[in-house]
Amino acid sequence: MVRVVFFLKPDAVLRRYVGARTLKALIDKIGGLKFLSFEEMIVDKEFLAEQHYMEHKGKFFFEWLVDYTSCAPIRFILIEASEEKIEQIRKLLGPTLVQKAFKEAPSSIRGKFGIYGGVNVAHASDSLESANRESSIWEKYLERKGIKLQDPEIIINKIKEYIETYIDYPIIDNERYIELSEFLAQNPEKAGKVKEKFIMLLSKEVDEKTLREKRSTVERFAEILVKNVLLKR
Repeated sequence: MVRVVFFLKPDAVLRRYVGARTLKALIDKIGGLKFLSFEEMIVDKEFLAEQHYMEHKGKFFFEWLVDYTSCAPIRFILIEASEEKIEQIRKLLGPTLVQKAFKEAPSSIRGKFGIYGGVNVAHASDSLESANRESSIWEKYLERKGIKLQDPEIIINKIKEYIETYIDYPIIDNERYIELSEFLAQNPEKAGKVKEKFIMLLSKEVDEKTLREKRSTVERFAEILVKNVLLKR
């Protein structure tokens, strides 16, 4: 058995339907998974930069990736499963880049719900080596934060409750996010107007409490979307 790190990224937490659908697919389509944690948290940038994403340090997207993952809450899940489940989870998610997933794996999670580029719904350990490394550093991180692993029966019930709460939330057709992103890529001087469009779309998908109390989070995430498009890939 191996422990696998999986988390909903900020786009899938803010866009409640996307997060609910992703978790439902994980439960329904891949059997034999034990869930040991299910925590909503804002992750420290230092931990992301120095540990979780350290292999990407020096790459053109590194700083953006850290900002993206820390700009709003994630939903962290530690999974215990047999080694072959790693590839099954990765296949369920689809290719890392959304445009590729959209074209080559349209029925994958990222093909259906990814926004553009690296804004791709969720993270999952992609090999036995990465699963061992990531689970080790994340378990230590959770311990420092005072978060304990729990009985899988408790966790699966929490996940099912989360799904039931958000599965009927509104969803914007992801093709619209892609259209706006491609327009921005061709017209970078329109960044301000596209950001306002992103805010408008996101405001239709987040829960009322977030929109009422944490609108700045939505605005900050819209800025992340703009920067994502303007990265030199």
